[in-house]
Amino acid sequence: MNELDAIQASLASFTKRLDEVSTDRYNELRKCSFFDPIPSDSLRPISDQADIRTFAPGAHITTEGEDMNAFYVILFGSATVYFSKKIVGSIRSGECIGEGMFFSNENISRSATVITDNQVIAAEIKKTGIDRLQGEPKAYMDKALLLALFKKLQGANRKIEELLR
Repeated sequence: MNELDAIQASLASFTKRLDEVSTDRYNELRKCSFFDPIPSDSLRPISDQADIRTFAPGAHITTEGEDMNAFYVILFGSATVYFSKKIVGSIRSGECIGEGMFFSNENISRSATVITDNQVIAAEIKKTGIDRLQGEPKAYMDKALLLALFKKLQGANRKIEELLR
């Protein structure tokens, strides 16, 4: 397979995935591991608050220093995380970006720039959308966000241990 064939195959895969996501946002969120802790009846109001966004290869999903008003869950694709122009990590399908803003009582800015490695499909959920949630959907969304933060903390701890060896 030459480079053009590989690009065409990647584009075909992306287009097929985008068609699937566009037809049923709820089912696409249901398939995503980030939303696993959320029961289906609580996921429906959450999916109503999500916008599906697409990003081309090399696009900025977030930029360090910008105000945070939404977070993203990667449904398809991957991205690289930069802090002060240095690579500090990667984000893959099922992982999220910017979840920390939901636990702050003040406006905060993005701590990293996230640039797509390839075509990316992401669920964008604005803080105002989460603020509209009530009852069980809100509690389950909080749980999913806390689990995501915990997983990132575990990863950071592993990196610190490696650096100390």
